[in-house]
Amino acid sequence: MSFQFALQKVMDLKEREKNNSQQEYEEAVRQFEKTATELYHLLKNKEEVEEAARKKLARGTSIYELQQNESHLLRLQQQIYVHQRSTDRAREQMKRKQQKLVQSLIEYKKYEKIKALQKAEHEEEEKRREAREMDEISLRIYARR
Repeated sequence: MSFQFALQKVMDLKEREKNNSQQEYEEAVRQFEKTATELYHLLKNKEEVEEAARKKLARGTSIYELQQNESHLLRLQQQIYVHQRSTDRAREQMKRKQQKLVQSLIEYKKYEKIKALQKAEHEEEEKRREAREMDEISLRIYARR
C-alpha cells in the first residue's frame, strides 16, 4: 500500500505560497537595487558638480555661473531627497517581503516535516504488517507439516 499524505493539498498550497513569496521578494530586491542605484548616481553627480564648482570658484567665475551652479545643486538636492524617500520605501517593502518569505518557508517546512514523519510511520507500519504476514505464512507452513 503506497503512502498517501492526508495534507498534500494543503502542502501544495503552502508550496505555491512559498514560491509566490519568493518571486515577490526577488521583485522587491530588484526594485530596491534600482532605486538605490539611481540614488547613488544622483549623489555621485552632486559630488561632481560640487567639485567642479569649487574649481571654478578657486580660479574665478561670474556671479551668473555661481547662480546657475547653485540652482543646479538645489535641483539635484531635491531629486536626491525624493530618491532617498523612494529608496527607503523600497527597502521597507523588501524587508516586508523577506519576512513574508521566511514565514512561508517556515510553514512549508512544517508540512514537509509532518509528511516525512507520517511517511516514516507508514513505512514502519508496513514493515510490521509484512513481518506479521511472514509470521502467519511460516506458521501455516509449519502447521502443514
